[in-house]
Order: sequence, then C-alpha cells, then structure tokens
Amino acid sequence: MTASSNVTSMDLGNTLPTPEEINSAADALTAIENTLNGDRSLDIGDATLSASLVGLITDVLSIVARGETVTIAPLSRRMTTQEAADFLNVSRPHLIKLIDQKLLPCEMTGTHRRLALKDLLAYKAKRSEGRKAALQEMQDIAEDL
Repeated sequence: MTASSNVTSMDLGNTLPTPEEINSAADALTAIENTLNGDRSLDIGDATLSASLVGLITDVLSIVARGETVTIAPLSRRMTTQEAADFLNVSRPHLIKLIDQKLLPCEMTGTHRRLALKDLLAYKAKRSEGRKAALQEMQDIAEDL
C-alpha cells in the first residue's frame, strides 16, 4: 500500500497474525524505541513522524505483537444498522429504537439508515459514563449502610 492510496478502512480482524507477523511487529517496536528522538518523534529518511503518529503506530504494532487482531477505520466511516448494532453489542431492533428516540443520529441513503462511527463512539462513551455513575451511586449507598 502506498501513501497515496485511498484507504477508507482496513480490517485485519478476520485473521490472527502469523508467528512471523507477531515477531516482525515486536522487532519493529524495539527498533522504533531504539531510534526515537528526545521528543518521541521518529526520523524516517527525509520525513519525521510526530510523537502522536509514532504512538499510533506503536499501539497497532503492540496489538499485533500480542497476537491480537486490529481494525482501523476513519471516524467518518458510515455503518449499516446491523454493523452499528454489532459494534454496540445490541440487537438491531434496539438500535432502531435508539435512532427513533433521537439518541443516535443517522443519515438516510435511499431507504437505508447509515450511522457515523464517530457518533457510535460518542454514544458508547456516554453510555459507559452513565454506567460508571450508576455503579458509583450503588457503591456510595452500600457504604452508607
């Protein structure tokens, strides 16, 4: 894949990394760590990767080095209702209710609903915060007893 290729998403989650890929990722992590600049940037030929880009690359390499799979997608990616339901670990009918209740925005493409990954991530974070708050409230009540 060249830098000029137009990648909209990459799913490496269908297959586990091979032992060679695991070793290669681990070796690459070591090489990166040994050649980082003082500000955690990385010089590659005539280019310099910022510390945040180095962090992203090392995160991906760390996942592969552990033998796990990874999916990379832009926040603008549009998902079908079934993909979105699977992502949120809810049923498709429940997802449709969330859309109808205006808890999740969607766009219509003809007669089909499409949801932005960024909106799903925001909803998931909000749901997680709500769960944490409820758990904290239960802990506070338990301590008062």
